[in-house]
Amino acid sequence: MLKIRNDMKKSVLGAIACAAMTLATGSAQAANTPFQQDVSAAIDRGIEFLANQGVYNNPSSEGNQGANGLAMQALLEKRASGVPTDPPQGYVGASALDQGRLRTAAAFILDRVNETGFFAYVDGQWMFALSGYALTNGPDKGVLAPGNADYQTIKQAMDTMVDRTLFNQRKATNGYPNPANQGYWCYTNAGCEDSSTTQFAAAGLHAAKTFYTSNKSGDGGPFADAARAALIDAALARTMTAYALNGANTGSDNVNCSVVSATERGHGYNAPSSGYKPSLQQTASGIYIQLFGGSNVNTPAVQNYMEWVRNHYRWQDLDNLGNSWASISWGYYLWSSFKAMELIRQTGVAPLVGNLGPDSFGKLAGVAGCNVRQQNKVPASYARVANFGAGPVGYYSAEVAGQYFDYAHQIISTQCYDGSLPIGGNDGKFGCAVAGAPSPTSGWQGGTDAAHQSYLLLVLQRSVGNVIQKCDVDGDGDVDTADLNAIRLRIGQLPEASDPRDANGDGKINIADVRACSQRCTKANCAP
Repeated sequence: MLKIRNDMKKSVLGAIACAAMTLATGSAQAANTPFQQDVSAAIDRGIEFLANQGVYNNPSSEGNQGANGLAMQALLEKRASGVPTDPPQGYVGASALDQGRLRTAAAFILDRVNETGFFAYVDGQWMFALSGYALTNGPDKGVLAPGNADYQTIKQAMDTMVDRTLFNQRKATNGYPNPANQGYWCYTNAGCEDSSTTQFAAAGLHAAKTFYTSNKSGDGGPFADAARAALIDAALARTMTAYALNGANTGSDNVNCSVVSATERGHGYNAPSSGYKPSLQQTASGIYIQLFGGSNVNTPAVQNYMEWVRNHYRWQDLDNLGNSWASISWGYYLWSSFKAMELIRQTGVAPLVGNLGPDSFGKLAGVAGCNVRQQNKVPASYARVANFGAGPVGYYSAEVAGQYFDYAHQIISTQCYDGSLPIGGNDGKFGCAVAGAPSPTSGWQGGTDAAHQSYLLLVLQRSVGNVIQKCDVDGDGDVDTADLNAIRLRIGQLPEASDPRDANGDGKINIADVRACSQRCTKANCAP
């Protein structure tokens, strides 16, 4: 059994006090606009809805079992202070109630991994949820299930999922010599070129690499595994290559918004040879899949994919741009597309002159060749969403127009709430009728639909599926002298993808990053 790390003993009360201290500062209060306050309330309500449905409590519903990793990620990404610019709470910064939910969800995964086989959707989300839980000091098997042979340790569970995910990827060694046909995962094997299952497998592996190579692992900690990290790099590079090669796909399923520009390219639910035309959700996921493999915003294939999404941009629903799943993939699309742009923002790589960037969407009006394309909402033109209280037109005028406001405003407008406490029934569910929004039953599972609910929470939280933040090199939920020293040790080296040591995102690790992170210390004098 793995030994529990000493830093797991870190006081939860101390972490909560840090969050309270951050909230009390003037800069934090200034950042918490009326819209951000409503978003924070929506997140709290949405998580309570998931908890009330038993999603965190060893779920018995088969649909919820498959989505409890997404729901766990939403809980890890919550800001305990409610201030969106603060770091996600992870495990160590969570309240006692939320920590209990996280422990139960993690225990469920550690129990189920050795009782199941590879399933791309489930393994992918379990990997990124378990990685974030572990790297923010979530307790291991020794606390969750001492002496229970049915449970794996976190490292064993991650190894099991990583190994079977790598094994089931399409590659030359299992019969796919053409690079354009490699890199994908099917549902339970390598038998198809499905983009939806592939994005989950790739996201899980990317988080697993962070798990194996984070500073506390790289210093010889219990999670360190350079060999598996190298295999993950090769797998993600293989996937990136396939998406770049298959980006010759054009058109859409909507005849009123088909081929908009000569250089746009996209991806459908399966590789182009299957006959699927590009869809919003799968083209968007193709962007971040390429980023995971080593591309950046200025890579030509990434630009081609971004152009397709820009040309077909929507926030209200998918219209006919989602490969026939116009309403049930709405939340899925919002997260995949926002995650892609947020990853670009976090890398700090600026688009070259003339290239598209993460703020390029929603700027084009609908035209005869694409009359379903939508422009950004104008925040000042909206009154407060009624479920959060009274507020006149202009209540959200402090917000910047763009993809996040488009998505977040639409999401909170669909949340059910009858005004009573405690949260119960449908309160907190993103599924109440609103003009111009998808059906209240939107989602792949129906009923509770923990996946749909979690997708929308993750958008509100600006989640990229990994709770590791800039400067928090050891992933313990704070920034202190240990993090600064870890950055100093890497001065002169090149950062990895989304490396927390590259605080200013300039593609280097140098003294400027140390200075930048010293300004983000959680406590005075960067005390640990």
